Amino acid sequence: MNITEPRPEDWETAAGCGLFAGCERQEIDFFLEESGVTIRAFAGREIIPYEQRAKCWSIVVSGSVRIYSGDDAGGEILLNVVGAGQPFDIAALACGEDNPVPSVVKSAGKCRVAFIGTMALPLLMERYPKVAANVMEFFCGRIAFLNRKIHTLSRGTAERRLADWLLAEFSADGGKPEVTVRSCSELAVRMNLSRASLYRALGILEQSGLISRTGKRIELLDVAALQNL
Repeated sequence: MNITEPRPEDWETAAGCGLFAGCERQEIDFFLEESGVTIRAFAGREIIPYEQRAKCWSIVVSGSVRIYSGDDAGGEILLNVVGAGQPFDIAALACGEDNPVPSVVKSAGKCRVAFIGTMALPLLMERYPKVAANVMEFFCGRIAFLNRKIHTLSRGTAERRLADWLLAEFSADGGKPEVTVRSCSELAVRMNLSRASLYRALGILEQSGLISRTGKRIELLDVAALQNL
């Protein structure tokens, strides 16, 4: 993790964040310049430290980060993948310095993140009621997303759970969307499945032509079909 000088494209991506929808670009630029934004660059799968996140909300300006449920026992569950132009840790706006940050956020390869102080957005919300509406829409969307996630983890089919995990974890760095699995036993635990159910789901997706397996690599042959499974 390194503090880095902001690039023009960092500001462009941050300004395009959905929380600013309906605001004038000039005012967004002024807000970003005056709010004490810090840009940090990450490489590999670095954990974004609690100390950095506790007093900030953030916008991914390049690459992506992955958000996991916090679990000291190592049984983290992937909750979401946040890509360029998308915010995370918005709960910090409500909790301020008391934000417990229960989740774990890791960079997914090289990425850049803009960290913004918790006092900045409420001030903008006072000036632009549209931002307040955007924040409410964001929270409602997150609640709906987490409800779907809970359903998938608790009652969704094994194939749906597996498809969700593959879509969240795949990398296309080599030109083909694929995931490398350390072990099926570990993957079964992460998805709250028995190994038999996981193997059955892998077989169904493979027989359907949605994935192919070579050793520990799983190639996604039809991303659209996996999303609509």
